[in-house]
Amino acid sequence: MKKILAVLMSVVFAFTIFGVTGCGDSQQSQEEEAAEQPAAELSEEYTAFADAVDMDFAKEVNKTVASFGDDEAVGMRSAGSPAEKETCDYLEGVMNDIGLNNVTVDDITVDGWTFNGANITFTNAKGEEQKIDLGGYQTTIQADNQEVELVYVNRGTEADYEGLDVTGKLVLFEVNQEEDWWINYPAYQAKAKGALCAVAMREFVNEDEDGTRIGVQDVCGPADAPALAISRKDCNALKKAIKASGGDSIKVKFNADSKVTENATSHNLYGEIPGAEDETIFVFSHMDGYFHAAYDDAWGVAVSMAIAKAMIESGFTPDKTIRFCIHGSEEWGREGSEYDWSTGAYEEIMTNHPDWVNGGFAIVNNDSGYTVKGESNKGTRCSIELKAFAKSSVDELADSSKYKWKHQNLSTYTEDFQWTRVGIPAICAGDGDGTSYDDNGYHSTYDSWKYQPLDEEGMAEMIRTFGKVTMDLDDCLVRPMNFTARIKNFEKSLNEDAKPQFAEAIEEAYAASDALKAVMNEVEETSDDAAATELNKQTQEVYLAFQDSLLGLDFINVDAIIRHDMYEDNVANLDATIKALEAGNIQEAYDDYLWAIDWSWYDMNFDKETCDYMKNQLFEKRDDTWGAGLIKYPHADTNAVVVSLGEKYDTEGADVSEEIEALKQIKTQQEGYLKEVYADELAGIQKATELMNNIVTGE
Repeated sequence: MKKILAVLMSVVFAFTIFGVTGCGDSQQSQEEEAAEQPAAELSEEYTAFADAVDMDFAKEVNKTVASFGDDEAVGMRSAGSPAEKETCDYLEGVMNDIGLNNVTVDDITVDGWTFNGANITFTNAKGEEQKIDLGGYQTTIQADNQEVELVYVNRGTEADYEGLDVTGKLVLFEVNQEEDWWINYPAYQAKAKGALCAVAMREFVNEDEDGTRIGVQDVCGPADAPALAISRKDCNALKKAIKASGGDSIKVKFNADSKVTENATSHNLYGEIPGAEDETIFVFSHMDGYFHAAYDDAWGVAVSMAIAKAMIESGFTPDKTIRFCIHGSEEWGREGSEYDWSTGAYEEIMTNHPDWVNGGFAIVNNDSGYTVKGESNKGTRCSIELKAFAKSSVDELADSSKYKWKHQNLSTYTEDFQWTRVGIPAICAGDGDGTSYDDNGYHSTYDSWKYQPLDEEGMAEMIRTFGKVTMDLDDCLVRPMNFTARIKNFEKSLNEDAKPQFAEAIEEAYAASDALKAVMNEVEETSDDAAATELNKQTQEVYLAFQDSLLGLDFINVDAIIRHDMYEDNVANLDATIKALEAGNIQEAYDDYLWAIDWSWYDMNFDKETCDYMKNQLFEKRDDTWGAGLIKYPHADTNAVVVSLGEKYDTEGADVSEEIEALKQIKTQQEGYLKEVYADELAGIQKATELMNNIVTGE
């Protein structure tokens, strides 16, 4: 054991808002903390690790991973593709070279996607032949110098096809996937209209000066609704050519080699620094990526490998096994699913190694926090129970940090999410208050050192920071979980009408959490390995009780929420819609409230065939994904009301009594769902409280 460090910390950091301090506890006020807190004195063990960080190695790994890609023009190393396999082979060699133990490649079965390129050749507005290269989405489209018409359809909504026959044609449109809708809706709308393929220009927060950036996202739709991606510059060239033609379309020559394959083989890779105890800390990154993905996630792979190398070379001997996992198929790996990403990580913990849950101490995920020059913000995204610990660990380096740090709750958008669902909490690198990378490079051809230069100093800091977080976790006998933070988060989320029915249960949960924290502190201080291991198994059950009963998703943004949030919002928006209609304000009802109810926004913009497919897809293709079971009840089906109110939108004094009655029925249904969700949440909190009390009493 190394609970007594070579150089003791000169201070333990207190964060009273969450009631924890490192692996222990504190009741100091924030004012006392600010007055008493000197600079942290770091252990010799950590200092040796930090000194051993090899930036030349980190940059070489980063650069090499980013060099792999299937398409010569734009790159891509995707689920089950040759480039992904080439990357895995390279990283297997890296792991062996730096001295990791038990280096292993696990095969996983996923839906694979290989993109070998796509292009269009056409006569531009100047009368010159022009060829443009396209990016790809995870769909199937094959064309060999095919002559085809191309039509511009604005935003790709149902209304944008009015008066157009696009059967067998390419349709070009512009989409903002962050503000408007995901690519799956206009892509499927194009399929429903009979188009050969959709060609999408993705808008960015910050538009690039030369307009050459191509951006994509995961498609969240079927492979037979094909879509490709185009830059703003090339999109504009096609639009100008159509205008110059005097018609609605132009003839182009079209090539494409994009193929989705069922039951393809992808790979996960891991290697270990073995520990003496029967517990494991996992360090994550992923090898696949859009375009050349120099940051997302070649950067994360390089950070993970640099942490491993520095630990080994500094002589660090962990108490727990530290397992470095590099997943394939993180960006995509399930066809026709709303939950089509993080497939490699899902398969690793659900199919290949469900045994890892027992003894899984925590996860440190390096997928994010990318250090582009000019960045000033960094952060973490954590299981809420680990947020205070993460802040404590990171803040000990605050004096030397070049960044402003912010610590947030965990997201569905990284591969640790499913692992937290089965009981292993996570700390993921994050971007804090936002970054230039997200606005300019994310999932685009600008995810490169050429367009987003690497900040080497920042990368070194992130290696040292998340290496420290990993080492600090290893230094804890008792997993530093703060269940009070979870309870407080739940209590804060309730609307005022719901709070009375939870008041007693919440009060009892707080008391049980406080009593459990005292037990956790006592075991931590005794340095009793066996007692700590048993306690960690028990607190994992508490964590699962909270996860199983409180964790949910919303329909549209696929954000992690507390389960009642969506139904509370639906009831409130339905009530406001009804009141506005009763007052004769159709436009207010439609624009301010109705649009925010589940799928109403999509019903307003796409045809019923498209919306019905997406609604059915959410439930029908989720069982083997990380989204399984997180939405219990069907959506508020407002389609008929949306259509009828849309037709009456500009009609003065229109009769909307039928719409009001329909909305009242939907509201009653949603209120019933909400009541049942509240009951499930109450039972979950009571179960977690019982488990905490049983630990305290030794039952």
